[in-house]
Amino acid sequence: MKKTMMMALALAGTLTAGSASAADYVTGGLAQSYMTYTTVGQVSSSRTSAYSGVGSLFVSTVSTATTGLGGLCTGSLIGSGTVLTAAHCLETNPNDPITSIAFYLPSFGDRSAASKIFTASAFAVNPDYEASGGLIGGHDVALFTITGDTSAYDKYGIFTGNPLQQYTEVGTGTIGGPQGTNVGVANDYRKRVGSNIYEYYGNQVFSDVGAGVVMYDFDDGTAAHDVFGRIGGNSQLGVANEAAASPGDSGGPAFIDGKIATVTSFGITGAVFTGYCGGNSIDPYNKSGSTAVTRDLSQCTNSSIGELGGNTLLSYNLDFINGYLNGTVATMAPVPEPATWLMMLLGFGVIGFGMRSTKRRMDAKFEMKIKRLTAGLPA
Repeated sequence: MKKTMMMALALAGTLTAGSASAADYVTGGLAQSYMTYTTVGQVSSSRTSAYSGVGSLFVSTVSTATTGLGGLCTGSLIGSGTVLTAAHCLETNPNDPITSIAFYLPSFGDRSAASKIFTASAFAVNPDYEASGGLIGGHDVALFTITGDTSAYDKYGIFTGNPLQQYTEVGTGTIGGPQGTNVGVANDYRKRVGSNIYEYYGNQVFSDVGAGVVMYDFDDGTAAHDVFGRIGGNSQLGVANEAAASPGDSGGPAFIDGKIATVTSFGITGAVFTGYCGGNSIDPYNKSGSTAVTRDLSQCTNSSIGELGGNTLLSYNLDFINGYLNGTVATMAPVPEPATWLMMLLGFGVIGFGMRSTKRRMDAKFEMKIKRLTAGLPA
């Protein structure tokens, strides 16, 4: 693995693109957090046995409880029985409530005799999440309480200093390559780690993104794919082990000085500033992984270089976090477990035996994953 010294960061101020609106990209499905590996070989080298308090959470709802389906996210222990994640991972629908939250240590992909699965007894989503605009509002934070002995695992403090600096991100989701996630690499949902730099607050990039969001771009060592360099003049071509998030990493922690500064929230293709991806765009690959010029921006976000990520600051959500830890925040409990629901539904005669063999798959809305980039960076 190549290593470089941390590059000096000079904040360029509010971008000329600061009047752009992010809400259209979020509601249109363009805002996701996707990035990439450079080579298949880095899939193994990026795996980590560290960060024992970071793991996967698998969320089931009434509609998925009897089918084996669900949503995959990442979470981290901030207390002996409290797990931190993103609000959009535990966003509740009154017509489809959560039935269970399982927390896997070391990760969903590391299920073995040595792994541990904890279950949630209560959870809470920051009440400001929806009111502030959801993913982009700066309140994409949720917490849940688990039962069981966590004494063998790390617990993390909260970073409250200046976040515009280099950080280390951990996630347990999908993997990919320079052209996106479609690189022929099987996802293993194991824990991986990488680095990047927060360069701007969200409201310096988009007019409707909250100040509780910090943003990074995903570089490959070239000026052509340096989003913030091309749209804001803040040239920073990458750091050693450049990393960003992709499906399954939602809610995963980013560490500064050994403490959690943010949780993973969303990503947007750099094509929103140029009007297209592929060709000579900031984002050189479209959703199929080709360089064909694509003006339908919904076909541009694909876990490739030349994209942006937005993560939610914990320092912006301290009242909610401390309230939860102090027991002053209202919590919800998962509705009856899947087995209970199955018995109830069988009583009404509406469950077919074929559903029992349905294969497990991940809900892309909740998926995000760490990628690393070393090629093309200065030695």
